[in-house]
Amino acid sequence: DWFCLSPDSDCAAPSLFPTPKGHSTQNPIVIHHGFAGGHDWIFAYEGAFEALAADGHVVVQTEVPPFDGVSVRAAVLRDVVDDILRRSGAAKVNIIAHSMGGLDARYLVSVLGYGDKVASITTISTPHRGTHAADIGLKVVPGIVDPAVDAFAVLIGSRINDMGSDAHVRAAMTDLAETTVGQLTARMPDDASVYYQSWAGVSSVFGLARYGTDPSLLAACENKLWLNPGTFDRVRAEFIPLAPIIQNGSTGKWHDGLVTVLSAKYGTFRGCVPADHSEEVGQFTKGPPNPDTGFDHRVFYRTIAFDLAARGF
Repeated sequence: DWFCLSPDSDCAAPSLFPTPKGHSTQNPIVIHHGFAGGHDWIFAYEGAFEALAADGHVVVQTEVPPFDGVSVRAAVLRDVVDDILRRSGAAKVNIIAHSMGGLDARYLVSVLGYGDKVASITTISTPHRGTHAADIGLKVVPGIVDPAVDAFAVLIGSRINDMGSDAHVRAAMTDLAETTVGQLTARMPDDASVYYQSWAGVSSVFGLARYGTDPSLLAACENKLWLNPGTFDRVRAEFIPLAPIIQNGSTGKWHDGLVTVLSAKYGTFRGCVPADHSEEVGQFTKGPPNPDTGFDHRVFYRTIAFDLAARGF
């Protein structure tokens, strides 16, 4: 396996991960974005599609409503899956989903009945148990201002996503909040025919190297921590005000700026990577590896894809 145990690791290197290699996946790969994702802004995939396509995988990247509930987003994801299956002639797809996108994928399988068309679901920092940031948002923003909030979201959404012309922010927040996500996930039992795996990101306000050997972090990551000794990731400025909010929720101390490690765990937990919520999709250097940690999001996604291929997916 490719797990790298910290801190006594033999894979510490500038590029963090070994050079990815392998063969293309049996099933097409669907790269699916999360809340506020699309083709631009801080939650958009940067270069992942191109990296996987260059490795020979059949791959498609989604655009679903960026500011809406899981049921709405999953219905559009269903259309993407149907289209790639029709064009490729394949029977199933592998879904690699960031953040809220993982909830959409689970909904697609369990509620929309696509277990026979999805071979695997890989989630990266999906709030399976919610994020406390959404709870706070639901509390401090009264329902009477929903039209104004949605109008602002449409303004942003139309610039970052081709499906951003409509928005229902409260529906999205309800599906993401720790106190209410259970109402959604209760409807989404696992399908035994689908392989579920997950990754989490870890970051911090100060990026202090000592965090990397904290026993509570190692425990949270189940000793599956991809980290170059003496380094730790620092969250982008936009996430700093959220850090104390996230870790004061019910799902643990360690997080990526928006989602805790505990909340991100689902199915087979593959480990933690040193990246905040936006760097997980490449929104940091947008090219070279992070010079402080060695994390390269393109290598990360290539590694995931080759591993899925090795597992027969």
